[in-house]
Amino acid sequence: MTPDRKAGSLMDTAAKERVKEALKAQALSENRAVGDDAAAERSAAQLDTSSPLEPDDLSHSDEEGEFVELFEGVEAHQKRLLAAIDALDVSATDTVRPGAIIAYGGDHFVVGVASGSFDCDGVSYEGIAPGSPVFQAVQGLREGESFTFRGTEHRLDLVA
Repeated sequence: MTPDRKAGSLMDTAAKERVKEALKAQALSENRAVGDDAAAERSAAQLDTSSPLEPDDLSHSDEEGEFVELFEGVEAHQKRLLAAIDALDVSATDTVRPGAIIAYGGDHFVVGVASGSFDCDGVSYEGIAPGSPVFQAVQGLREGESFTFRGTEHRLDLVA
């Protein structure tokens, strides 16, 4: 299979691996930030028993404990996201599937995991989750084919 086009350059497996690594770096950065926030909330939830407790101390500790549970849920989600990124098969493809990189309307996407915007090799990407409506619209399509999403017709400019 010949390398696919990407904005006048080549989108080969090595380029796709760089995009995957940039996606993972972004997810790791978010994971560290969530972990730091969770640690701060855990610390805030602990009562200082070396001095007399005030009535408000218990309610603040309970509230902080609820935040800890929320952060732990987010941490678990981030770990699942990292595992999903690691599992992405970014080998060459000519159809949209998890691990494919696609472009339409001037925007670039990594198919297989939801993510916010991140940059790699001067291009901005976002992630598309396999269960998302846009994935359902593009799954199995090839470069040059069209699809409708949210009432607008789009053309796939890149499938790699």
